Amino acid sequence: MDLRATTLKGTSAGLRVLWELAKVMIPAVMVVTVLDRSGILDDVSRWLGPVMGIFGLPGESALVLVTANFVTTYAGLAILMALDLTLKQKSILGAMMLICHGAVSETPLLAKAGASGTWVLVTRILAMVLAGLLMNWLWP
Repeated sequence: MDLRATTLKGTSAGLRVLWELAKVMIPAVMVVTVLDRSGILDDVSRWLGPVMGIFGLPGESALVLVTANFVTTYAGLAILMALDLTLKQKSILGAMMLICHGAVSETPLLAKAGASGTWVLVTRILAMVLAGLLMNWLWP
C-alpha cells in the first residue's frame, strides 16, 4: 500500500472514531452545562459532597462515576473534563472510573459467562473505593 492510500485509510478511520466519540461526549458535556446552569449540579454536589469528600472530591464528581457505569466510559470522561477539578482530583476520579465502569452492562455478561456477578461487582466497587482512598491519602 502506498503512502497516499495509507494516509487516506488512516484519516478515514480516525474521522469515524472521532464521530463516534463526539456522539457521546458532546451531549454529555451539554447535560453537565445544563445541570450546572440550572443549579441542579449544586444540589447534587451538596447531597453527595460528604461521600465524595472521603476521596478528596467534590460532590458533583459523582456524576462521572454514575455516567461511566450507566452510559459509557467516554461519557464519564467527557463529564470529568467538563468539571473544574484539580489534577489530583481528575487523577483520582479517572482511576476510580476506570476500575469500576460499565458495571451495569458488564456484570450480567460476566454472570452468563459463569462468574459470580455479585462477587465481581463487589470486588470492583471495593477496588475502586480502595484506589480512591489510597490516592487521596498518598498524594501530597
